[in-house]
Amino acid sequence: MKIGRLLMIGFEGTELSKEMVSLIGDYGIGGFVLFERNLKAPEQILALNKQLLRADGDFVPVIAVDHEGGRVQRLKHPFTHLPSARKIGEMYQRHKSIDFIYEYGSFIARELSVAGFNMVLAPVLDLPERAGGVIGDRAFSDVPLIIEEIGVSMIAGMQDNGVIACAKHFPGHTDTMVDPHKGQAVADITSDELTRHMTPFIHAIENRVGCIMVSHTLFKGMENVPASMSHRIINVLLKKETGFKGIVITDDVKMAAISQTFTVSEAVVGSLRAGADMVMVSTITPEELKRVLDDMEIALTEGDVSKELVEDSLVRADIIKREVGVRGNVVYSVPEVLRMLDDEKHRSFIKKL
Repeated sequence: MKIGRLLMIGFEGTELSKEMVSLIGDYGIGGFVLFERNLKAPEQILALNKQLLRADGDFVPVIAVDHEGGRVQRLKHPFTHLPSARKIGEMYQRHKSIDFIYEYGSFIARELSVAGFNMVLAPVLDLPERAGGVIGDRAFSDVPLIIEEIGVSMIAGMQDNGVIACAKHFPGHTDTMVDPHKGQAVADITSDELTRHMTPFIHAIENRVGCIMVSHTLFKGMENVPASMSHRIINVLLKKETGFKGIVITDDVKMAAISQTFTVSEAVVGSLRAGADMVMVSTITPEELKRVLDDMEIALTEGDVSKELVEDSLVRADIIKREVGVRGNVVYSVPEVLRMLDDEKHRSFIKKL
C-alpha cells in the first residue's frame, strides 16, 4: 500500500521537480490540487496534467482545481470566467430552471475535463447566516432549499461529464465570521441549527455526490478540535449517520486555522485518525513531503491510524472514480482545447451567463 494515496498536495512551479517525481514513485500520491501559480497557458496546463496522470504508473490520481466562479477561480483566459455562485442563484430564482443548472454543471465539467482535470472543488453548499460572513457571494442563496436544488443539479451535470464534484464545506461554516485562512473559526450553535446547515449536504449525499470537503470550523460542545480533525463529525456524523460512501477530503491544512496549532504531520495524522479519506496540503516541498510520509507510516505501523480505515479510504476513491468515469488515458491537445472553448454550443451557453 502506498501511504501517499491518502494525500492531495499542491506544489510550486509549472511542473513536478525530479525530487517530487521520485517521492511519488516510491509513496504514491492520491491527488493534486492546482492553483493559479501552476496554471499559465493551455499548452503548459496540458503538459503538467499529463505529467501528474503518469507520475505513479497506472494509478490515476485526482487532479483538482477550485473552479467556483466569481472570486474563486484558478483557470484564467481562454477559459470562461464564471459568475459568482450568488449570481447563479439569482438566475435560478428568476427562471426556476433545473435544466439550466444541469447544463451549467456540464459546461464547467467540459472545460475542466478537456484541460485534464477530473475533480472540481465545487459546489459550495454552505448556508450563509449573516452579512459580511466568510462565505458571502460564494453561496448560492440564503435559503437551504434553493442551495439544495442548485447543488444537486450542478453536481449531476459535472459528474455525468466525467468530473468528480466536491461539495464544501461540511457541515457548514455556519455563522462564524472568522476566515479559516487567517485564524480559527469557532461556531457555537445547537444541534438543530447544525442540522439545518447540513441539509444541502445530506441532499447531495442522497444524490451521489462523489466527494465532500470538511471545513476547519471548530464546533463548541462537540469536540475540541476543528471539524477536519473531528472523529465525531467525520466518522460518525458524515460517514455513519448520513451514510456517505464517497471521498471525504479535508480543507487545506496549511490554513491558519490548523497551522497555528498543529504541524502538517499532526494535522494529517489527526485527520486520518478521524476518518478523512484524503488530506489536502496546498503547498509542500519534497523535503516536507518526505517527513509527512514518514510520519504517516509510523502512525500506521504503531496503530495511531487504523489500517481498516485506510483500506476503506482507498476503496472509496476507486469506486467513485469508476462511477464518474475518471480515466487516466485521456490526453487532449491544445487545438482540441481551443476548439471546445470556441464550439458553437459552448459559446451559446456563455451568452446565457
